[in-house]
Amino acid sequence: MIAATGAAPAWPLEIQSPQPGESVLPGQTVWLIVQPNSPAEGDIESVRVTAPGASGCEDVQPGLPVQCPLTIPDGSSDSVIPAAVDIRVLVTFADGTQKQAKTNVAVAETRSLQALEGDPRASPLVFEAVGEQRDLPVFGVSTDGAIHDLRGRQQGTVYDISDPTVVEVRDDGRVVAQAAGRATIRVRNGALFFEVPVMVRGGAEGRRP
Repeated sequence: MIAATGAAPAWPLEIQSPQPGESVLPGQTVWLIVQPNSPAEGDIESVRVTAPGASGCEDVQPGLPVQCPLTIPDGSSDSVIPAAVDIRVLVTFADGTQKQAKTNVAVAETRSLQALEGDPRASPLVFEAVGEQRDLPVFGVSTDGAIHDLRGRQQGTVYDISDPTVVEVRDDGRVVAQAAGRATIRVRNGALFFEVPVMVRGGAEGRRP
């Protein structure tokens, strides 16, 4: 936890994910939460977050607590993966005083993957009831021929869902049925991806029509 300096009350800058001192992976989202010790919401005029090499905090509304998600590029769409991201938060109060907090995260090197694939038995994913959960295997084949289990966001895997109202994907890569319908999950790691169709038939978990 890093405290800002200045005349105004202290503003600790807390990185919830990952924990301070840990590295992040390409495609991972880091939540920044700035929690004031004492100033009222009306005392804050503006908040500016700069984090070159990451996105998601370009427009932060002043309020308590100040929070925003910073996403590290994953290498897709010709994005450049940084080696580290320096994060600075500048808070301006109504009386013109300013307070700044800063920290940084290191971006871990990813394996040189030549293929990304799932388990054919898990495609399509079919759910009989809302609330049901299923595993979505993700395997990466590196250039040396080794196979790696890349399921979950902590492995740098990103899940894009065509209709988030139908299913959600938890941080560990487990898929949860949300509502009856159809959707497609695009599983990405770096520039590689594959797609998995999903069907939720409806009903509540533990009950069948």
